[in-house]
Amino acid sequence: MTNKIEPIQTLSLSFDPENPRFYRLNDKAGSEGVVISEMLQDESVQELMLSIGEQDYFPGEPLLVVRDGKKNIVVEGNRRLAAVKLLNGEIKPPSKKNKSVQLIRDEATYKPKELPCIVYQTREEVLRYIGYRHITGVKEWDSLSKAKYLKELYETFYEGKKKSKADILKSLSKEIGSKPYYVGMLLTALHLYEVAAEDDFFDLPMSEKDVDFSYITTALGYSNLTEWLNLEDRKDFDCNEIDEENLKNLFAWCFVRDQQGRTIVGESRRISDLATIVEYPRAIDNLLKSSNIDEAFLYTNGQEQALDQAINLAETKLRVVWEMLLSTQKFSSNHQERASQLFDISKQIRNHIANAIRDEEDDE
Repeated sequence: MTNKIEPIQTLSLSFDPENPRFYRLNDKAGSEGVVISEMLQDESVQELMLSIGEQDYFPGEPLLVVRDGKKNIVVEGNRRLAAVKLLNGEIKPPSKKNKSVQLIRDEATYKPKELPCIVYQTREEVLRYIGYRHITGVKEWDSLSKAKYLKELYETFYEGKKKSKADILKSLSKEIGSKPYYVGMLLTALHLYEVAAEDDFFDLPMSEKDVDFSYITTALGYSNLTEWLNLEDRKDFDCNEIDEENLKNLFAWCFVRDQQGRTIVGESRRISDLATIVEYPRAIDNLLKSSNIDEAFLYTNGQEQALDQAINLAETKLRVVWEMLLSTQKFSSNHQERASQLFDISKQIRNHIANAIRDEEDDE
């Protein structure tokens, strides 16, 4: 690609009616209204608007344009074009998105009206590059890489400035086209990761490669765990009073593997159980001794909640059975036997609960 970069007014740039992203739209893809509506729903154009509005358009990312007569068709960069046209007011968003788009426009510092472009005479000249970029060439950063980049941005442009934490997170979120809570959570998770790494992961039998950073960000989504780690909340990225003993336990439960390659927490969905466990000192003690999250969970009120749900479900199903009985004309001996079994199980459940309550009252 030897073509030179040239600035072109956004008014003179058109969306690509053959864009593969819009295959579902068929012949409507050339319509600006349809394209914008589709992008705002699926292509996260608002995130780009936030980033461009905060930092201006980066000239090192030119649009690839095919000149068809007097028409400049953007073959590569339709999402960026949509973000800029929305920012500078050339096109209007669908009514249901108008409020959020207008808010971004009102807060934007930059609203470009021309963009850097590389112009080609035929579509064929750029097709192979488009395939490389979107299928094999561009790889999205993982959450740890994003967090490290955000830290570098913070240290370069915001550290030491007289701005509140909320304002800093808002500015950083605009730079990457995200939400302040997400930026804060990534920075907080990185802080926890770095504390552990600097202490050689507390001499636990693990290494850096064992850490799944997403487990840390998931854990920060539970207030029980942030309080247990002595954080104000999931956005407390500059906290200097982390409970390192509890952080050590979190890393041990999430990342240290046994001989079968299993961790105590196992799947990330079990972090919600861990958040319940850390509410109860006896449950924590059990987990430290047994290394069994299911056993430790029994020392919380989680088992009581599960029992409530099970009883509610059983009651619902029995009511369905009763309603079916009222509309059924013929019964079998098997129906009678199964009903007797249900009666016996229900009676055992009732008696067990009654005896447990009576024993507890006697103890008091």
